[in-house]
Amino acid sequence: MLAQRLCSLMVAVLFLSSGAVAAEPDAKVAPIQRIEGVQPKQNIFDAARLKEPLVIRMAEDARAHFDDANLKALTEKVDFAHQIVLVFAWRGSGQDQLDSQVAESYPEQITFRLTPGRTKDLRPHIEIYALRSNVKWSVR
Repeated sequence: MLAQRLCSLMVAVLFLSSGAVAAEPDAKVAPIQRIEGVQPKQNIFDAARLKEPLVIRMAEDARAHFDDANLKALTEKVDFAHQIVLVFAWRGSGQDQLDSQVAESYPEQITFRLTPGRTKDLRPHIEIYALRSNVKWSVR
């Protein structure tokens, strides 16, 4: 009887520990990564905004907004199995800055915030970020 309970307990421990390991995200993937050297098509200004970025979860979803060369460059920099892509696009002062802050929690919480520029020149801005798929994000 004791051996049977001990065996059941060991099976339960193995089952729970294997489930916990499977639920863990890839620790090698950073919570946020800025993507540079990739330019979307001009239609990105129709699909993305500063307060409502375009969320790309699969490479196929990006095809409508990136030409072949830039899509290839994007897929080389992003692992869509573990990451999503946020594309921010807006027109504003040439000095506009989009910043991100990562809250130390698990999963991490990322807040994007615009610091408006002081000049009155109207410029297009495009910012692309890859986020680990389990992080929470918001725009303020």
